Amino acid sequence: MTQTETNKQIVTAAYQRIFGDLDITGVDEYMSADFIQHNPTIADGPEGVKALVQMLISQGVPKQKCTFKHVVAEADTVILHSRYEMAGKEWRFIDIYRIANGKLAEHWDAMMQMPDVRSNNNPMF
Repeated sequence: MTQTETNKQIVTAAYQRIFGDLDITGVDEYMSADFIQHNPTIADGPEGVKALVQMLISQGVPKQKCTFKHVVAEADTVILHSRYEMAGKEWRFIDIYRIANGKLAEHWDAMMQMPDVRSNNNPMF
């Protein structure tokens, strides 16, 4: 298996465990101690992601199977296009992770809630 394929497996396994299974122990297993977060609403480091997962749990977000429409990787970067449910609404996410030493080292994202009224019939996923 190439390093690129290994990186894809690391990211999808981490995402499912942390955000699908809502398993906070996955943060320590998959994230580097100096994890850099580019989402301005989440603190740097593993503790910021743990706080996010705890918030999701407290808001009643269910454990769920994460569905990935696209998983694209080049060198140390993996991009996920995924579907997720929060607060009874469907969301679409684009997450970009940089991998270093087999761990998630850096993260960027963009997210969109499925609108109630659509301007076209094209699927978002």
